[in-house]
Amino acid sequence: MTDTKAIVIGSGFGGAVAALRLGQAGVETLVLERGRRWQIEDPTSNATFATFRNPDGRAEWLNSVTKTPGYEGIAIEKSTGVLEIIEKGDYKFLVGCGVGGGSLAYGGILIQPPKELFERVFPAAIDYEEMNSVYFPRVQEVIGSSPIPDDILESEYYLGLKVLEQHALKSGFPYVESTNCGLVNGINRFPMGVDWDIVRDEIAGKKVPSVIAAEFWFGNNSGGKKTLDRNYLKLAEETGAVEIRTHHLVTKVAARSEGGYAVSVDIINDAGEVVDRQTLTCEYLFMAAGVMGTCELLIKAKAKGALPKINDALGQGFGNDGDTYAFRTNLAETTNPHLGGPGAIAVLNYDNPILPCVMMRAPLPRFETDFPKKNVIGTFVFAMTNNRGSFSYNSASDTVELNFENDPKAKEAAKYLAELLSKTNGGEVPPIASQITGHQLGGACMGQVCDDRGRVEGYRNLYVVDGALIPGSSTCVNPALTIAAIAERCLDRILVEDIRS
Repeated sequence: MTDTKAIVIGSGFGGAVAALRLGQAGVETLVLERGRRWQIEDPTSNATFATFRNPDGRAEWLNSVTKTPGYEGIAIEKSTGVLEIIEKGDYKFLVGCGVGGGSLAYGGILIQPPKELFERVFPAAIDYEEMNSVYFPRVQEVIGSSPIPDDILESEYYLGLKVLEQHALKSGFPYVESTNCGLVNGINRFPMGVDWDIVRDEIAGKKVPSVIAAEFWFGNNSGGKKTLDRNYLKLAEETGAVEIRTHHLVTKVAARSEGGYAVSVDIINDAGEVVDRQTLTCEYLFMAAGVMGTCELLIKAKAKGALPKINDALGQGFGNDGDTYAFRTNLAETTNPHLGGPGAIAVLNYDNPILPCVMMRAPLPRFETDFPKKNVIGTFVFAMTNNRGSFSYNSASDTVELNFENDPKAKEAAKYLAELLSKTNGGEVPPIASQITGHQLGGACMGQVCDDRGRVEGYRNLYVVDGALIPGSSTCVNPALTIAAIAERCLDRILVEDIRS
């Protein structure tokens, strides 16, 4: 006997999909989430989440000072906040915490990778045409995504986005209907997990400025962002078969001699103090604790003999999705770089001579003081890099370490695109930054540690369904849509082939 049929560790883009599909199949499921449930009670005030302008204990996971890039060193209460900053070497990795996982801290960007690049990274068993016709649209439908409307793009809050679009047009980038456009350069307004009616309410003063105020990493107090707790996880709980337990920090996973899995849990309070410890058992175990969480649990389990049959590819294939950050400064135009949400429009530079890459606007509130003339555009740039790192276990310190170097070619590709836009439109391009990302991928990759269903080789009924399954790159785009769509594909097959009623 086990405590429950299935356990899902984590409630982000992989875990939320697993929870819903297991629940709809009538599989008794526990979702274990280390963070809080963030319920928006009053969308007219900053009552739920912290803000960039006034960070507090709600901002970061168990830090007494902020470590969020650009806001380092501000004293805050140590609490189970919405964003964890994990420092590994020179890098800072951003991880969402709470019911909804990474969706609490992402920008609402749900962008589809192009076929030609997707097929360079993913195993041949993953049919892009099936992903394109079934799984990418399914995720977009459940979340309820849509492109930015014209009236919002024309508002002062999205001035910088409009300028970026105009600069790209002037530089020879035409409009294209999709990011999957045969690797031609272009501009695309892609679907966003944003409630644009709520954004209109923000503009009209009916809800607190949140999306339009460039608040995203710490959450949106207006409810403008369509986070997973409001779609996938809400639907999962409504099946009656799924229970989400918050403040459950998983510390160990192990195979049981009698079959199934044991999951050791620290139950914590909002100060991070352990108030209880439990061991929960299940027949089916789904790892969805995010790349850092899933890899740490599996690597320690292999090293300590709790899951010794996982193959030696575990920890390999880690990537940062080719993330870099590029400014274009001293522009001729005012851009309001401190307002409006990230993403919404992508500049596709697939024929970049260094690496194919995609650029999106990235506003931040502090840019109002950093650039008082407001004539700057900050952008995320994602390059199609094969740069990879690896995790390893240090037995002396009982820690999982990451060996990962930044990729000079990704920086060069980002610089090429930024300078291409500036050549036509004016402006300067300062040195490219690449030491932060919220888009870590790999470590338990399909085709290496797992099969194309997410099954961990060597273990029955053990699955990886989060970003750790993705082979180090989401191919020039933010990975949220890809992670969720791959999880949908995995669950379709697992429920037919593996789950016993």
